[in-house]
Amino acid sequence: MTSSTKVTTSARTLSFLAACAVALVSGTPYLYSTYANQLTTKLALTALQSNAVAAGVHYGLFLSGPLFGRLVDSRGPRTVGCVAAALLFTGYAGLSWTYSGAFSSFGFFTSFIFLILVGMGSQAGYMTSVSTNAHNFQSARGVAMGIPIAGFGLSALLFAQISSRWYKNDTQAFLFLVAMTIASTILISVFFLQVFPSEDLEPPKDQESSIVHTAETPSSSNSSLVDNDDITEEETEHRRRTSELERLIAPKHAASHGHSSSHAIVPKSLSGFKLFRTTHQAQMLMLAILLLSGPGLMYITNAGNIVRSIYREHMDDPSKPPTDEDLIRLQQLQNFHVSLISLMSCFGRISVGTMSDLGKRGGGKWWGVSRVGFLLYAGFCVWLGQTFGSHVQDIDDLGRVSLLVGLGYGSVFGVAPTIVSEWFGVSNFGTNWGWISIAPAVGGQVFNLIFGWLYDVEAQHEHTLECFGVECFHKSFVLGSVSSFLGVCVLAYLFFLARRPSVRY
Repeated sequence: MTSSTKVTTSARTLSFLAACAVALVSGTPYLYSTYANQLTTKLALTALQSNAVAAGVHYGLFLSGPLFGRLVDSRGPRTVGCVAAALLFTGYAGLSWTYSGAFSSFGFFTSFIFLILVGMGSQAGYMTSVSTNAHNFQSARGVAMGIPIAGFGLSALLFAQISSRWYKNDTQAFLFLVAMTIASTILISVFFLQVFPSEDLEPPKDQESSIVHTAETPSSSNSSLVDNDDITEEETEHRRRTSELERLIAPKHAASHGHSSSHAIVPKSLSGFKLFRTTHQAQMLMLAILLLSGPGLMYITNAGNIVRSIYREHMDDPSKPPTDEDLIRLQQLQNFHVSLISLMSCFGRISVGTMSDLGKRGGGKWWGVSRVGFLLYAGFCVWLGQTFGSHVQDIDDLGRVSLLVGLGYGSVFGVAPTIVSEWFGVSNFGTNWGWISIAPAVGGQVFNLIFGWLYDVEAQHEHTLECFGVECFHKSFVLGSVSSFLGVCVLAYLFFLARRPSVRY
């Protein structure tokens, strides 16, 4: 190994670790449940207002995807990383000041704005991390992208444990600690971020041009089989990817252009909004993520409210304010479920990335399962979690809901970015994944507002300001189960497309 190779390997490793550190502190939108009740009580918000405030973080997180995706593609990860640090510090510091009463007359409005900034900063940090590794580790993309994505899912667990151990009764100080920790970690990490030359898994421009526009004849196909003994692992992987792209995208593209190509891929010029406006598979993938992420975000955001509703119903007199002992126990239960969701989300993100790499390269060991198959598994977990949620009767029943929803939601976002980078190219990955990120914003907003509205309606029926019992959220879980089932159906259709024989024209 030459000296320059050693330097490159060391720098690549440092860049990978820095990307993981950025992701680890950027996933705090899912931390909202740990302080939602305290913020709601402090600002005297209704359930609908609380969900509207919570929706702000998801607005910022997902609607800013195209912006930061395009920015990281054009300006690189370091610039976007610095933007992430600034936005996250401003958002959490502002939220801390709002909680202290600094903006008492506009608490609802300022909380909403600062949470939007938190969401935007989280998206910027996420794009910084994942895009760096998508460029640097294309031969093991599932694992390389899965680890920082797992760190993103683990972020809420990390800070929830800090809150439960050292900041049980000081939400203001906790929020300011989060602001300082995130900003300092990202600013240190960006110095080590670096994008290295491609590992030659994507064809160069002249080769790509011939792939897109030149038909392969049967004779050339046969001759390509002669040298199978001489091909490298990278070439084998590239052929596998183009084969999947052919099955998914080539038939429609070739038919519209009157030519055939067994190695057809989406041209680099076709990306962003144009890609999702014209490519059927991109539209189906986006729809599936919308249908699955909406119910997932609904539970992640409202886990604290659900725990509170069940716990208060089982008190001797729910109409009386909870004692200090009750509040401590309630906070512990909320932190437990947030931590469980975060832990399972982390496990899902990293395990599904590893399994999808093995599935594509297993030489029969994993039966050549496409990455869409693992996305289908993730969707099934979300659907099962929502179905269990519609049958919850006690706090103990929530354990399997948190486990399955966390696992499924994390797995969706553990493998979906890899699919986008493989199907539509890594050069515009940030832009394309940014547009995909709009789907969770829509789904999460719709389901959060539905949850808040149904919760307030049930509270009015009970003639109380708070809603007690499983009826507060039963209908929301039923709707979530229906939505996630439809998402599974869409993924089953994409799985069928990925496995069907090539269609040639």
